[in-house]
Order: sequence, then C-alpha cells, then structure tokens
Amino acid sequence: MTRVFWNIWSSYATFYFGRVNLSIVVPVLLATYGDLSLYNVGLVSSGFMATYAIGQFLHGQISERFNPFIYIGIGLLGSAIVNLTLGFSAGFFWALLVGEMIDGGFQSMGWSSTVRANAETSKDPEKYSTVLGTAYQVGNSVTWIVCAFAVGHFGWQAGFWVATVVMMVRAVTLLASRYHLEVKPRKIGKQVRLTLSWPIFISGLSLCLLNMVRYGVIIWIPTYLYREFTMPIEEVGLNIFLIPIAGVVGTLMYTRFKAPKDVLSVLYLLGLGSMFLLLPGLSGMAMFAVLLLSGFFLYGPHVFLVTTFPTRFHEHKLVAAAAGFIDGWGYIGAIAIGVLVPFLLDQTGSWTSVFYFWAAVSFVIVALVMFVYIGTRKKGLFGSEKAG
Repeated sequence: MTRVFWNIWSSYATFYFGRVNLSIVVPVLLATYGDLSLYNVGLVSSGFMATYAIGQFLHGQISERFNPFIYIGIGLLGSAIVNLTLGFSAGFFWALLVGEMIDGGFQSMGWSSTVRANAETSKDPEKYSTVLGTAYQVGNSVTWIVCAFAVGHFGWQAGFWVATVVMMVRAVTLLASRYHLEVKPRKIGKQVRLTLSWPIFISGLSLCLLNMVRYGVIIWIPTYLYREFTMPIEEVGLNIFLIPIAGVVGTLMYTRFKAPKDVLSVLYLLGLGSMFLLLPGLSGMAMFAVLLLSGFFLYGPHVFLVTTFPTRFHEHKLVAAAAGFIDGWGYIGAIAIGVLVPFLLDQTGSWTSVFYFWAAVSFVIVALVMFVYIGTRKKGLFGSEKAG
C-alpha cells in the first residue's frame, strides 16, 4: 500500500464523522426533547439518505470530469460546516431535517471519487479496493466511540462539533496535498447508457437491500440498546464500537480467501441472515457475540458491491459512474429503513420483526449476487456489447 492509497483511505474514513454521528446523538435528543418522536428521527435519517442517494447518482457522473482528490476535499469541507450549524439546532425537527439533507449532499461527494482515485492510482485496483472498504468500517467505529464519549461528557451538541473539527482538518490537509490526475471524460450519453447496464443495475438493487441491513444496524441498534436495556449512552458506544471492527476482521479474511469474491459474498450473506434469526431474545454476552458476528459477515459483501465490483469497470473508464449508481441505490435502501423500522415496531411492538426482516433481506441478496455472477461469467460485464 502506498502513501497515496492511505491518503485516500483516511480521507474517506473521516467522512463518517459527519454521517454516523447522528445515531449517537439521536438517543440523547429523544431523551432531552419530548416533542421529538421515533418517526421524526426516522424522517431526519431518511432525509439525509435521500439527498445522499440523489447526490451519488449525480456525483458519480459529474466527478468523472474532475480531479477526485479536489472533489473529496470539497465534500469534507461542506459537511464540516453543516455539522457546525447542526450543533445549534436545539432539537428542532425542521432544523435537523434540513441540516441533515444538506449534509447528505456534501457527504455524497466522497465515495464515487474515492473508488475512482484508488482505481486511477493503484497498481492492483481490485485488490486494493477490498482494503479500501475497511476505511468506512474503521471510520464508523472510531466515530461512534469518539462521539459517544463527547456526547456523554459534553452533551448532544458535541456529537456534531467534534465531527466539524475532524472533517475540517482533513479537508484542509487533503486539498493541500492533492494528487494530480489527468482527466479524459467520455461523452456523457454513452457514459450514462453503460452505467445502466444490467450487471450494474442488479448490483445496485442488491446494495439497496443490503443497506437496509447495514444502516438498520447503524441507525437503530444504538436506540435498541439504549431503550430495551437502559444502557447509558457511553456504554452503548462501547457495545457498538466493535461491530464495524468485527467487519474489518471479516473483510480482511474475505480478502485472503482465493475463491471468487462473488461466491464469498454469498457465503457471508448466508451467515449474516443466520445471525439475525438468532438475535431475538438474546441478551448479555450472547447478544453481543451475535452482533459482532453480524458485523463480521456484513461488510465483506458490502465492500464487494460498492467497491470491488465497480472497480472491474476501470478499463471502461466507468468506475466513479458505476460506484455512484450502485451506492445511490444503496441509499434508497437506507432511506427506506429509516421509516420501515418505526413502522414494524408500531405494527408488531417487537424488535423481533425487525431482525427477521433483516434476515429475509440477506437471503434475497444471495439470489441476486449469484444471478450477476453467473450472467457475467457467461457474457462478460456488458454481454455481447462493446463498451469502448
């Protein structure tokens, strides 16, 4: 791994300070401001995901025409400023909603350019892409533990202001040391048409479903622990901190196996669904172990869909476009889970329905990944059509 790679890796990890800090702030906001409801919080989360999803579709296409390092730096800078203002929202629903929606737009400038920067600067883009996926797992864990400490000691506002400082510093250092790339964009019409090819479309649908699980865990597990087990917020942070770290371990093991990543993803997804079938009714160390195993199985398939698979389009100059399209669909799933979880809880009164829903979704993704794997082995990425 080169210095440039770690520059890319650390930049994207930093984005998570402005993305998953909300899940630590939310339980304290709900306890502090009685007029905020679970549905309000779900709408705020879905508002962020909506603008993030739209941004992924747009920035995936637009960023092919610009230096990805500058694009990433501007996204970090914008998100830092928005998080500064969110610290003054005082639990007001509309301020939170509008602020998080603006933040989603800046946050969406990061991923497609990150995948493209790696593809353009790495000697082995597909191999490096798997390690690149650990950036958001580590970023997620570090954000949770730092923000939980800050919120527990200084109040919910600190969850936003810590994010501001970290992202601002990283944005300035990245823009000051950016890597220069030659940009040769293709015609936008052909770029969009190739982006809509069936392997990319079905991979996007797969990520849509997988993000219902991933963001379900990110957004709702802290609230589940806080409410169902009356844990202090610092303890919640310590309990969930290791879930993405388990994902890093799972992803690194995933990298070392010689089998096709498509097949490994299927095996991991089967393990993931099984964990959610086991979770209802568990508590203590058994619950903690199953949550860790869910993190272990979750992130390998996620890295495959959002990083490794788009990197396969490097020769077609379509990496950012493919990554943006697939990740955009992923955040449609994240939007849905923001309101689906409160709906399931209202209808059933039990978290068991949520966990079984996540299990069912995991098993559906298995079929979709296998469909793309078998189809592309027979016909290639674009079937009989040439992409050049």
